[in-house]
Amino acid sequence: MKDFKLSLLLTVLMSMVGAKSFAYDIEVKNADGVTIYYNYINDGKELEVTFRGSSYDSYTNEYEYNVVIPEEVTYMNRIRKVTSIGDYAFRDCSSLTSVTIGNSVTSIGNSAFYGCSGLTSVTIGNSVTSIESYAFERCSGLKKVIVKDIAAWCGIKFDGSSSNPLYYARHIYSDEDTEITNLIIPNSVTSIGGSAFSGCSGLTSVTIGSGVTSIGIDAFYRCSGLTSVTIGNSVTSIGGSAFSACSGLTSVTIPNSVTSIGKNAFYKCI
Repeated sequence: MKDFKLSLLLTVLMSMVGAKSFAYDIEVKNADGVTIYYNYINDGKELEVTFRGSSYDSYTNEYEYNVVIPEEVTYMNRIRKVTSIGDYAFRDCSSLTSVTIGNSVTSIGNSAFYGCSGLTSVTIGNSVTSIESYAFERCSGLKKVIVKDIAAWCGIKFDGSSSNPLYYARHIYSDEDTEITNLIIPNSVTSIGGSAFSGCSGLTSVTIGSGVTSIGIDAFYRCSGLTSVTIGNSVTSIGGSAFSACSGLTSVTIPNSVTSIGKNAFYKCI
C-alpha cells in the first residue's frame, strides 16, 4: 500500500511539473486589483506578459475591461521590469476594453491582441520598438491609438499593416482627448518606418521634418483622409506604396533631394 501511495504521489508531482513547464511563471495584482500573468525572460531578470494557463485558450477572458501594463513588478521582494508582451498574451479576450502599455515594454508579440473585439483604446508606450504579425488582427472595435511620442512611433518595426493598431483604429491621439489630424514629423526623426501610419484615415495633412531621409514601404498606405503632404528637403527615398490609396490627396510637395520613389508610391491618389 505504501508503495502504491508513493507511486501515485510521484505521478501527480510529475504531472504538475510537466504542466508548469507550459504555464505562466507568476501572477501579480496591480494596485487597481487587476491580475496580470507573467513569464520570466532574460535569465529571470525581466518579465513578459502572457496568458493564464498552459495555452492562450485555456481560459476565457482572463483579461477584461481596463488593463494597465506596469513598468515594473515587485514579486518575492524583487523588482523586475516588464519589457515584453508575449505571443497570444491577450488573444480572444473579447471583454478587454482598453490597454495602457508602460514605457518599459519594448516588444509586442505575434497575435498578442488578436480577436480582442471589445478593445476600443490602446496606449502605446514610448519604448516599443517592434510589433509582430497579427498583433491587433480582428480588433474590430478599436477606435483610438494614443501615441505620446511621435518620434518613437516612427521607429517601430511593424511586421506589416496587420500588426499596427492604427490600421484598425483609423485615428491617432496624443492623449485621451486630443486627436492628431495635422501630423508633424519632428526634425529628430531620420526615417519613417514601414506601415507606420498605415490606415490612419483621420489624418488630413502631414509635414515631414528636415531630418527625415527615408519614408518606408506602406508608411501612409490607405490614409484616405489625407489631403496634403509636405516632404522635407532631406528625404532621398520614398518607399513602395508609401502613399498608395490616399484617395483624398490633392497636394504633394516633393523636394529635389528625392532620388528614388518606389513602385505604386502614389497609386490610387487623386
